[in-house]
Amino acid sequence: MTGLSAPENQFDAARLTSPSVRRSDEMQALFEALADDDRAMGMPDPAAMGVAEMRLWRAKAAARVNADLPEMADAGRFHAPGIKGAPPVLCEIVTPHGAGPGCLLFLHGGGWVFGDIESHSRMARMLAIETGKRVLSADYRLAPENPYPAPLDDCVAAWRWIAAQAETRADFRGPLAVCGDSAGGNLALAVILHEHQLGRRAPGMGLLFYGVFSDDPDTASYLRFAEGHGLTRAGMMNFWRLYAPAETPGQPRQDPLQCPLRASGAALARLPPLFLNAAGMDPLLCDTIAMAGRLEEAGAVFEAHAHEGVHHGFMQHTARLAEARRAFALAGDFFRRHEKS
Repeated sequence: MTGLSAPENQFDAARLTSPSVRRSDEMQALFEALADDDRAMGMPDPAAMGVAEMRLWRAKAAARVNADLPEMADAGRFHAPGIKGAPPVLCEIVTPHGAGPGCLLFLHGGGWVFGDIESHSRMARMLAIETGKRVLSADYRLAPENPYPAPLDDCVAAWRWIAAQAETRADFRGPLAVCGDSAGGNLALAVILHEHQLGRRAPGMGLLFYGVFSDDPDTASYLRFAEGHGLTRAGMMNFWRLYAPAETPGQPRQDPLQCPLRASGAALARLPPLFLNAAGMDPLLCDTIAMAGRLEEAGAVFEAHAHEGVHHGFMQHTARLAEARRAFALAGDFFRRHEKS
């Protein structure tokens, strides 16, 4: 299928970013509960913390959403060989009960600066359950210590390990896909584009959750949801500065492996089936709207959904948000309809 999921007007940017937009009742309750938890933990003002201190606090916050994880048939860790002389990449594979052949590579979000396997354990396991496939999470290197292209190189290394297994192992000879949320969605799409550029085997499908596809901080959603909805405009601009410093300050980044929205029409037309979603109250909302438009122009096979009334990162809260569970169900349904070797 080509085009947006029904209703056709769900990605009307003017409507989605209007002053009347409000959190859903569930999102409001969760927002207040998390704020109370932060105060109880004594979390300082994020703007006053450096990267190292913020990583510690984010790890504490992530532990809340990764308690009582869904049960898996198996889980194990190993190191995949790095590329370009880079160190090995720590990976974790989780296998759901009754898993079919194939594998999904999952790349966590966190602005390329935060996050790891533990911070997104629930998301990886939910993907495994909804798709019925094993999921490999890659603990790629983080900026600013390791800016672009190091994080992408590690994600490519993890993907190539999966592709190599499919050559020799029956349990990997099935659909091979790449998934990611936020900055991980950026990296997931970049992995596909990177391997296409080199003429190598690329993932046969992509699941991209509220991804970062452009560095434009002046879209309607960046301005409407600049503060007060979790991810902020200033925070996202800082993530870009740390991950991929612009060659010319103030000018857009033209590399499509950094900003996939700037990929050529021909490159977008070659993409495998893509599932995209967006959080309704998110600076990155317009990134997904714009990417859906580019994919439609290119004649790509894709499906896109807007989840209104929820914040960036909402899919980490499947234990408390029905909309998060719905988002995974939609992604799983897309995967089953489009899976191929």
